[in-house]
Amino acid sequence: MSAPILDLHSLPAMPAALLRAAIPFGKTRGRNMLPALTLRAHGCRASPVLLERYRTACGFDADGFLPLTYPQVMATPLHLQLLGQPDFPYSVLGTVHVRNRIQQHHRLPETAALTVACRFDGQREVPAGQEFDIETRVEAQESGELLWQAVSTMLRRHADRKDKDSARKAPPPEDTRFASSRPAPWSIPADTGRRYARASGDFNPIHLTAVTAKPFGFPRAIAHGMWTLARCVAELGDASHADALQLDCDFKKPLFLPSRVTFQTARESAGVAFRVLSEEGKPHLVGRLG
Repeated sequence: MSAPILDLHSLPAMPAALLRAAIPFGKTRGRNMLPALTLRAHGCRASPVLLERYRTACGFDADGFLPLTYPQVMATPLHLQLLGQPDFPYSVLGTVHVRNRIQQHHRLPETAALTVACRFDGQREVPAGQEFDIETRVEAQESGELLWQAVSTMLRRHADRKDKDSARKAPPPEDTRFASSRPAPWSIPADTGRRYARASGDFNPIHLTAVTAKPFGFPRAIAHGMWTLARCVAELGDASHADALQLDCDFKKPLFLPSRVTFQTARESAGVAFRVLSEEGKPHLVGRLG
């Protein structure tokens, strides 16, 4: 039997969706099954004001099309409403975004009317805890043509997991793809999380200030992972302007604000690899566009 579909006439309000997802009360204890539900919102359009803020925060030029990463911002209220379902077993706080894959089939005009749908798809045990996927589909409102889709992989860490051996782990081998890359230094200001929040609606306190991040175990605010990815895509320029594209990334370690980082690229046979490194040379993000 197919999963039920809940049709909405508009996207959920972001503050309410974030609050509902963050509150653990009412969650079904003792179960790990994800709800079999598709949320689908019709008549979705990018807000010109929020889109302009997004372009400014991430470094995109205005060219009449949505940036490759922007449909995920539009879908975020649906993601949070999924995570806030009573039969979703966890609180969103403490759930980490670890990977993302985007497939764009056609560039999306910035004024297009869209249907946005999302659902859970895939759940597995990993050494760090339990991973699950959120699948997103964006279609043209009138024709139903699939324009854009994504899979966001989330990790819920084991509550009692302790990485006692982490200090003794050998560092990963150097990624030789970037051996001849010319590094570009970035200086990321302290208000990056707040500027991105005003564009995306994602006011998770870990991204805003050191004061709001500390109760969650962070000494300073950390950048939104999707801001870091969007900033990389903006830096890639014309490479991100094709109709059909696939964008993959792994989020490696938190990027504290403010920070100085290094952006690197490496040409491949059918695309470009990229990464963002800390001052210590450790990757915050590694990705590929092609």
